[in-house]
Amino acid sequence: MALPNTVMINHDLSFLVLNIQNKEVAMSSIKITQAVGLGGVNNLNDVKAVQTALNKLLKFIHPTKSLIVDGRLGSRPESAKTVAAIKLFQSKVLNMVRPDGKIDVNGRTHRKMNEKLLSVTVLPNVNTSLNMPVTNAFWMKTAINEVGESEVAGTKANPQILEYFKASKFWGTDDSGGQNAWCGSFVAWVMKQNNFEPVKNAFRAKSWIDFGKPITQPVYGAIGIKSRQGGGHVAFVVGQSVDGQYLFMLGGNQSNSVKVSKYKKEVWDNFVVPSNFDSSSASLPIYTQTSSIAGSEA
Repeated sequence: MALPNTVMINHDLSFLVLNIQNKEVAMSSIKITQAVGLGGVNNLNDVKAVQTALNKLLKFIHPTKSLIVDGRLGSRPESAKTVAAIKLFQSKVLNMVRPDGKIDVNGRTHRKMNEKLLSVTVLPNVNTSLNMPVTNAFWMKTAINEVGESEVAGTKANPQILEYFKASKFWGTDDSGGQNAWCGSFVAWVMKQNNFEPVKNAFRAKSWIDFGKPITQPVYGAIGIKSRQGGGHVAFVVGQSVDGQYLFMLGGNQSNSVKVSKYKKEVWDNFVVPSNFDSSSASLPIYTQTSSIAGSEA
């Protein structure tokens, strides 16, 4: 029997990520016969392949919207949305100071796109809308899509985590190590994607206590803040255990990645939601799928 004011959910976030083992497939690499973009040959099928690939890489080139896959750059390629997306990819992922908007066959941009495509997991025949409860916490769709982003060992960094840093105005260039803890930056990026202004010093987890308005009990999509040794941690509420003793939290820098982890409810000090969010009609679903036990947050 469900607890009062809760919703039983059998298709949740961890189903999306963890419960389809052996069914995940990586998107095949992009294949083009000649250059695409400014100064390229721009064969119809090559342009379509690039447009399709860019649509799979939208999280790397925010705020780009899905491109129409028509194989065309128009009469003025320099003004084409596809070329703009190529330039943004070159700028954000390749760190090009002067993006040229062109993808040469087996060139630097082509190789990097293939590298990113191979890391993008496509879930066949999965309706991701089943993995969220009916909710007005619309920002959670953005958070869910980030599950699986992880730190890169050594001095190199995951470009997406560096985007989180930008959203929180954090100056770090490495995504690993305690001095580069990025849970607050992850929350900042998610909320900024949904037109919410992050708090000042958003890279500091405990700063999120000043966001929006406080609520006394957690609900789906609320931002939870807690203390830890040496600092704090912040993450999104996605559910509770059947006995109500545990919370399942979707957060960044949880064992060095974006994932859902299980915590004792009592360790969370505060919960906040956007100022205009109606928490009275929100629920706290029972989370029944696989998750990890809370681990490191630094």
